[in-house]
Amino acid sequence: MSLTRPLIKRIHSLPLLILIISIISIIMSGSLITHASENKESIPRVYDNAGLLSTDEIEHLENLCIEQGDGVGIEILVLTHNDSSAEHPEFYLEDFNDTLPEADRVLLLVDMYNRIFWIQGYGSAETYIHSDRIDQIVKTITSPLSKGNYVEAFETYITMSRDYMEDDSELNRDYDYTVNQPQSNNPDGPFYDDTWPYDNYGDRKADIFTTWWVQLIISFIIGGIAVGVMAYNSGGKMTAGSSTYLDRSQSGLIGRRDQYLRTRTTRVRRPKQNNSNTRGGGFNSGGFRGGVSSGGRSHSSGGGRF
Repeated sequence: MSLTRPLIKRIHSLPLLILIISIISIIMSGSLITHASENKESIPRVYDNAGLLSTDEIEHLENLCIEQGDGVGIEILVLTHNDSSAEHPEFYLEDFNDTLPEADRVLLLVDMYNRIFWIQGYGSAETYIHSDRIDQIVKTITSPLSKGNYVEAFETYITMSRDYMEDDSELNRDYDYTVNQPQSNNPDGPFYDDTWPYDNYGDRKADIFTTWWVQLIISFIIGGIAVGVMAYNSGGKMTAGSSTYLDRSQSGLIGRRDQYLRTRTTRVRRPKQNNSNTRGGGFNSGGFRGGVSSGGRSHSSGGGRF
């Protein structure tokens, strides 16, 4: 009898042990989910490399991106830079997004050097925030960007992106952007876009006379002219010429011969072919504009100047 009693106690305590283990498992799984959620929210939403925003403004926009984006199931990102060597925003955003895990995401880039801004939508954002809606965002935020009201522009972009994610009235479900001819930087082309990449993109259209090497050349030219004028006026003028010592009655042509001196070769630069669209930008059958990144991710796209 003394051997069976401990066994009976163990049997009665088994359900209690299972219950305790179950509760602990539920608590741990909940903490893991919370931790994953926190990790997701820890991804920066604002990348202000151009220094347009204060610390408080960045924090405000970070919170707004998370709040408005999570409410509709997307990530909303804002990027800025002032990099003279950066690629066109279309390609800059593609390369940036390729470094992130795949997600439903919309991105806005403000290129301060070339005064261009660009928007792309990936995943469900490609469906809802298509090029027509991007064009509406572009029209709305161009003015505040031009005036330097960057916070206002970014807030508008964030809230309009959220609103479009809740609007099922017109969606893009065709991600083949090779149906129609892609955008072109040729003003005579059918899909001309004055923001589209060109051969010397990023080569600032600044005043050439402000560059140091042009100023140096000009200074040498001015100095050379001044020295030449002074040298010319410093001595007496020559009054004798070739006719002074030439007796025309006794001179004449006594012979002629051809003598080879040198060959002159002129090189002409071969025009570059415009291959800016090799990465896959264009229009689909519904007329929506988009492209495909080098990593194979399709997206909607659009932008403008400010």
